[in-house]
Order: sequence, then structure tokens, then C-alpha cells
Amino acid sequence: MKKLLWLVLLIMTVVSGCGTPRGTATTIDLSKLTPSQVVETYYKSIASSDYSTAKACLADDIGQQYLSAPDSDFKNIKQLTNLKVSSPAPIKLYGKNYEEVQVVAEYVAEFKKVITSNSGKQTRFIYVGKKEKDSPWKIISIGTGP
Repeated sequence: MKKLLWLVLLIMTVVSGCGTPRGTATTIDLSKLTPSQVVETYYKSIASSDYSTAKACLADDIGQQYLSAPDSDFKNIKQLTNLKVSSPAPIKLYGKNYEEVQVVAEYVAEFKKVITSNSGKQTRFIYVGKKEKDSPWKIISIGTGP
């Protein structure tokens, strides 16, 4: 009986400790990232279902909008591969932040449901901004055109 009990406890211990659940946060220090690294981190986090890290890459004022939209990266991307991210270009979107740049991302996406884009090669124009000189870079807009 003791052997059976030990075997059950051993199996439960091994099973409970195996793997990391998808969607758990990583330990990336986002405050040290360049604009291109922020974009790369966002899309790699989406690809691995690490939504808390992806959300942390977004500016506060767009985070909730991107989380709730039915065609958002958070809700509609089934698979994301072949990510390529450009160097930042000094192109402003709003001009209300301390600094703003544009980064272009290209990737292949498979969507759960076709809403605004078909699955396949995607190009996104991402604007990344700093509210103040010492603020971290955050994504302030993601669009399909410049």
C-alpha cells in the first residue's frame, strides 16, 4: 500500500511540475528595448500566446481597444511565423509624444476567422512612441498602411 501511495504522489508531483502554461508572462525588461525590439517582442509574444507581455508593449490608451476588438491580434491570430521587423524611421503619427517613430513588420499569419484580412503574408505599419524623454517605448498604433 505504501508503494502505491508513493507512486501516486510521485506521478502527481511530476505532472504538476511539467511545462509552463501558454499565456504566462515572460521576464523581459521592456523599458530597455528599442522601438524595433518592442515591435518584435509584441509579435513574438502574440505568436507564443504570451498576452500579458504583448499588452505591456502597447500604450495604455490603445491597450483595451486592441484587447477587445474581434479582429485584434489577441483574439484572431491562430499562428504567426516569419516575422521581419524594420529599423525605425523618423515618421511621426500624432506628434504629441516626446518622440515617435514608424516600424514596419512583415509576417505570415493564420487567422482563426477572416474578418478584415485573409490569412497569409501581412504588412503592418507600427508607430512607437515615448511620452517623455525617460519613458519606455510603447506601441501607439498598428495599421495596414502608413
